[in-house]
Amino acid sequence: MQPAAILQELIHSEDLPREALRAAGERRAEMVPLLIGQIENYLAGESSELESDGSLLIIFHLLGEWRERSAYRTLARFLRSDPDRLESAIGDATTETAHKIMAAVFDGDPAPIYNIILDASADEYVRSAMCETLAMLAVDGRLDREEAASFLRDCWISLQPRDGCFVWHGWQSAIARLGLVELRDVVKEAFDRRIVDPRWLHYQHFEHDLALALLSPTDPWGNDRDNFAPFGGTVDELSTWYCFTEECRRARERARNAPPLPLFPPREPATNPLRGIGRNDPCPCGSGKKYKKCCLQ
Repeated sequence: MQPAAILQELIHSEDLPREALRAAGERRAEMVPLLIGQIENYLAGESSELESDGSLLIIFHLLGEWRERSAYRTLARFLRSDPDRLESAIGDATTETAHKIMAAVFDGDPAPIYNIILDASADEYVRSAMCETLAMLAVDGRLDREEAASFLRDCWISLQPRDGCFVWHGWQSAIARLGLVELRDVVKEAFDRRIVDPRWLHYQHFEHDLALALLSPTDPWGNDRDNFAPFGGTVDELSTWYCFTEECRRARERARNAPPLPLFPPREPATNPLRGIGRNDPCPCGSGKKYKKCCLQ
């Protein structure tokens, strides 16, 4: 496959493009600038095809698989883009894999990650994930622990907004995973003031994670070890996602072959039980997640 054909397959394939991924790996030197260029085009708003659902999902993961440090700063700017556009471009990667991908492409300078965390206009789940990226890098020895601790300490003053934002979940998690007992008091205050929303977790969870980190500083992840493992292969990661399963493929086929909707309206008025629920409101199913991150999907 030629690079241009590989690129189109990576962007437009509804299924996991295994052959295109294999071909991309064989022509990595040629593909890297093309992949980064697609992210740059998205940031510049130059390509409408990149606005479709999941258009950059494969590219995002492939750069992580390749540990492509030259993509680090472009991906950092990408993750600061409009939350709704970003979610359309990479879907669940904002919550599932962004932290591992950014740790994989890290070029030694934490400033771009700091900028994401401190950007109140960025996606709150991405901001939270970047706090966990800092923890991964510090535990791995690729970021000075004291520098990470200093940044997390300063976040207590500089991080916005002060309530209802998921970034605080990642903040307390990073502090716990790094065993930063010197910040225990400010974390306790964050829980007491409900800056860390009790629908997410309670202070006892922080204490548990902190104790685990103190017992095992080089492996503080406990039962979350898989979630903090270094990013592996794109196929291995994405093949378990529902959107790439056979079940999802069959559902798409059923939808395409479904009979058209009736031309006449039903006799009884239709009602929408979810009417009035905003994308950022708590999901009515009781999961504790925001509606847009739960049943709206």
